[in-house]
Amino acid sequence: MRAQPSLTDIRVWLLPSACVAVFALLLVTNGNLPAFRLLNGLGALTGERFWALVTVFGDTVVAATLCLALLPWRRGLMVAVAPAALACTAWIHVLKPLVDSDRPLGMLPAQTVHVIGPAYHYHSFPSGHAATAFLVAGLLVQGWRLRTLAWLPVGAALLVAISRSAVGVHWPLDTLAGAFGGWVSAFLGLRAAAWIPSGTSALLTRLVALALAGCAVALLAGYDTRYPQALGLMHALALSCLAAGALALLRRRF
Repeated sequence: MRAQPSLTDIRVWLLPSACVAVFALLLVTNGNLPAFRLLNGLGALTGERFWALVTVFGDTVVAATLCLALLPWRRGLMVAVAPAALACTAWIHVLKPLVDSDRPLGMLPAQTVHVIGPAYHYHSFPSGHAATAFLVAGLLVQGWRLRTLAWLPVGAALLVAISRSAVGVHWPLDTLAGAFGGWVSAFLGLRAAAWIPSGTSALLTRLVALALAGCAVALLAGYDTRYPQALGLMHALALSCLAAGALALLRRRF
């Protein structure tokens, strides 16, 4: 049986606990709108290109392509992708119709929201981009057992979450719920992977690797992230991750 994150490990519960605490604080203080205003203002301060480049890393296809380069180097992480992705997908697609809340553009005057990229109005809660970013960060931190370097993937995921308000499509409450769901989904995926028989896990690893490589090819073929500013970066990312995946295959990582 593969190593799995412990139920008592602080790395598992610190971040979701923080998400719940901040979520509750914003609700109690009616701070969701002021927090959105503050974060949305970052788009005008730093320029649109920066946030467009950041926010695409929460796109499922982009995040999957990145996983092709990052996950094969730790035994069991590729197996965990499948159950973790299923849990994260369920979190997002059950809550969106259940809560059915409007996005900032659906509730505020259009001239008061700084929008970068596509303008969405409905199905705000939770943020799928934030969930995806924290799913990947959770797999890395919990799967690699990171300590001092945990801030790198967590910081990157946090930046993606902030970007969803900066580009004008999500409330802070949406991104907190997305971060919570993505992180917990990573934990569930790693726990489930530890119980998958070795023969099945070998096949599943290859299937996951093939799916991730397909995402990289889709990026090269012109997959539309809805942020044209990131097109060149996406092509470079796809080529780099395919090369890393090929190296992992040569070294029999899957």
